[in-house]
Amino acid sequence: MPLPEPESQNLLTVAIVVAGLLLFCLFVLLRISWRLARIEKGLGGQPEASRRSEKSEKSDSGETPDMSGPFGKFLSERPELIQASKSEQFAAYRKWRKDQGLNWEGR
Repeated sequence: MPLPEPESQNLLTVAIVVAGLLLFCLFVLLRISWRLARIEKGLGGQPEASRRSEKSEKSDSGETPDMSGPFGKFLSERPELIQASKSEQFAAYRKWRKDQGLNWEGR
């Protein structure tokens, strides 16, 4: 009556455990990849540094300002200020807000 070889059973057990661990690691790596892709999609697909540089390029390029909201209304009433510097625009805007009664009066 031959006894089964314990080495072959141990080798099979070790192989199954190693295969299971490899599958588990693969699953974890895929989950991390999916989450990173979802986060990147939520950020618009652009890295933070490139979005910052695009914003600074837009502000430096002399583009026309956003004409929505109260500041846009102010600039539409005074188109000569569109080409003025930001500090001049905002000084005139503060004065315009005060004249219109839009400022909060602090006590």
